[in-house]
Amino acid sequence: MTSSTINNNLSHRSAAYRAALEGTSQSIETFRTFWREEGVKPLDKRGDTVLHFLAIYGNVAAFTLLLEEGLVTNENLKTKNVKGDTALHEAARFGQKRIAEIMLSREKELVFERNNLGETPLFIAAACGKKEVFTFLENLNTDCMMRRNDGCTILHAAVIGECYSLAIRILESYPDLAGKRNEKGKTALHLLAEKPESFRSGSSYTFKVLGRKPFIPLRIIIIIIYSCIPEFYKESLPDNSAEEPNNTAPHFKLNRSTFTKFILSKSSQISTSMYSC
Repeated sequence: MTSSTINNNLSHRSAAYRAALEGTSQSIETFRTFWREEGVKPLDKRGDTVLHFLAIYGNVAAFTLLLEEGLVTNENLKTKNVKGDTALHEAARFGQKRIAEIMLSREKELVFERNNLGETPLFIAAACGKKEVFTFLENLNTDCMMRRNDGCTILHAAVIGECYSLAIRILESYPDLAGKRNEKGKTALHLLAEKPESFRSGSSYTFKVLGRKPFIPLRIIIIIIYSCIPEFYKESLPDNSAEEPNNTAPHFKLNRSTFTKFILSKSSQISTSMYSC
């Protein structure tokens, strides 16, 4: 293969990659042309195909076009990258619900496809906290999609990914998962206990540990934010608790305001940027 041929191939694939981000009429034509010439050939070292990139960036128009014109077969939809992920895995990872709907309307068996770790798209959605995609996928069939090869369940996945609101939702829907252990004998609660930073008492975002960490102005902002956040669960003592001290006090979930949820999401972004530097 000559250098000019290699350069042409690279240019061709780069154009297909850029088109995945755009979603314009011109980019759709680029996809049509590329697909007819290259099909599911990988575009990068990860083995991602055009379908993977369309799923990642949520390019519904191009994806729909390829399906409606009969250019994509069911086997094409099952194409995996080097990690064993299909385009549906990527749609689940990035919360692209519409792409997931389009793919599964064509090939329902995709929901059972597993990657090299034995993770289904449902498992990926749980690990990444993509609630809408998770809900959509779980309504299809969850019986054989809840565990990966190492025994971790979707509840383990949500805890590992620190997607705690989704973890609570999973626990409420599937209470039996609380006792499920992975191959190391650990339940999701064991994994949660290994994350002290997930609790207010173990978090670095408290005034009592302010002087123990390197001085970062943004940390003070986050500490103030965390100190103002109301609890998510509250204990409610029964009226007869004084007469029956051994009664177990029930807990109930508190609704946080939209503003509080917004502040939490922003503080989480700040926190992530601080530790990724």
